[in-house]
Amino acid sequence: MEILAHKTGDTQRAKELAQDVFLAIYLQKEKLSDIVHFKAYLLSIAKHKVFNYYRAKLLHEKHQQHIFHQPEVYVSLRTEEVLENKELARIISEKIEQLPPKCREIFRLSREERLSYRKIAQRMSISENTVDQHIRKALNIIRSTLNEYNSSIIIALVFIFL
Repeated sequence: MEILAHKTGDTQRAKELAQDVFLAIYLQKEKLSDIVHFKAYLLSIAKHKVFNYYRAKLLHEKHQQHIFHQPEVYVSLRTEEVLENKELARIISEKIEQLPPKCREIFRLSREERLSYRKIAQRMSISENTVDQHIRKALNIIRSTLNEYNSSIIIALVFIFL
């Protein structure tokens, strides 16, 4: 996992990638007996997971730049969609405000200040696992709100706010 953390610069992302590696190995468990150099196989899977992570990250950044450099995308939104987006953004903000104080603070540090789980844990003198639990709780509460809305509106908001 240290290799993954070094390559990504983010301990939490490295943990997720490590879980992905072990899941990939588990899904290929029938073929493991044919593998001669397991360490090389493991490193190969990890390398591909890191490449895929960066590929997805670059694609996300490319989409963001594309959206922000084409104002006609925003102009083409119908009036109702704009109003629905504003309403949903307001509801999400309200849900964030209703989170328990510590959960809300951790969520804001993660999303608004873009701090890693490690930095949040250090700043608040708590474990990274506690940070993870608070983020999960906040996201579950917000997701439950989002499930009530049309998925196309959610997709539009994701592109706007990410």
